[in-house]
Amino acid sequence: MVEVVRSFFNSLNLLIVLWLLSAKPRHGYEIMKEFKRLTGTSLNPGVIYPLLHYLEREGLAISKWVKEKNKARRHYRLTAKGKNLFYRLRRLFREQLRVFTEFLIVNSEH
Repeated sequence: MVEVVRSFFNSLNLLIVLWLLSAKPRHGYEIMKEFKRLTGTSLNPGVIYPLLHYLEREGLAISKWVKEKNKARRHYRLTAKGKNLFYRLRRLFREQLRVFTEFLIVNSEH
């Protein structure tokens, strides 16, 4: 059961990161700050950077170095393939969460 829960939350992490990158290019620290603001939970560097590297390896995101305030940061943005994955996952989650929520509501009345 613990593995199912962990897998579910990892899927949500991926979906949230894809969503954040679909809005605009971001660097890892910015993603971690926004993730914390949105969810109330921290996404540590040991999770976010391997995830961003995975997205890049799979052709879902690309990165480039941007100099900001005398500091170079690697900004990530989604590719067309990454945007397509985000839209498919968003649709899947929306449909599945609707079915799940309806199931909970109907079955909690008994």
